Amino acid sequence: MLGHVIASLARQFSVDGVSLAWDRWGSDGGDAPFVLCHGFSGSSHDFALTIEDLAVKRPVMAIDHRGHGRSEKLGAVDSYSIDRLAADLTAFIEAEGQGPVDLLGHSMGGAISLRLTLARPDLVRSLILMDTSAWSFVPPDPAIAALMAGFIASFDPSRGLPDLAAMGGPEQDLIATATSAEWQAVKEAMASSFDPYAMKALGTELFSGSLEAVRPRLGEISCPVSVIVGEHDHPFVDQAADLTAAVGDGRLSVIAGAYHSPQLTHRAEWMAAVEGHLARV
Repeated sequence: MLGHVIASLARQFSVDGVSLAWDRWGSDGGDAPFVLCHGFSGSSHDFALTIEDLAVKRPVMAIDHRGHGRSEKLGAVDSYSIDRLAADLTAFIEAEGQGPVDLLGHSMGGAISLRLTLARPDLVRSLILMDTSAWSFVPPDPAIAALMAGFIASFDPSRGLPDLAAMGGPEQDLIATATSAEWQAVKEAMASSFDPYAMKALGTELFSGSLEAVRPRLGEISCPVSVIVGEHDHPFVDQAADLTAAVGDGRLSVIAGAYHSPQLTHRAEWMAAVEGHLARV
């Protein structure tokens, strides 16, 4: 099953002595590779249900960030930052991408992909920004924002990962309905392997408001950009129109009924939006 394939990620890429798990699917020739960049606390397994279909028309590549999934865990807060993960992805695409790639960044992966695109536009043929931001990941509700910031500030990674089951929200029921027990078991295994030191470092950047905004530079991005976002995914759906308008060639797709992971809960609509983007490239 594809879930097992992507969970094991057969290849390794080394950057600055850190081993990152990755793999490639589909034909080695023809179109540019489509690179999938997952979000905070996730892994490439988040795309396992869609890779087989995506790889019919093009090569697809996915990599687990340091501290995530099957990649190496460093066990130190100073080993993780959004800029560090962007540098990892840049090195990976330089070495394995075989020319400019089509890049999708989900959530934190969008922040990473934006930084890569601005620093190395020669590596990116087109960009999909999925349920993400160029300026703020902080929830719009002040009480929830304060709760999250306080949790991250007080979190001690030496004590291991916290139990976040109660924070799943309404999307969790949709994911449970739309995915198999096998997929969910692998997802749970990937989540439990998340380095708590990565959670502390990256969570502080994302949810304390300290992440440097790249909004003033969005006009520099001239490649085709599609913003894909779930209808109920706040704060990202609230920012999506401005994000789309700020780039040189942007288009927006809002997926009705979806939250933060439409590739899982609204697979057909998400695939249509992705294929529409790749068709115009």
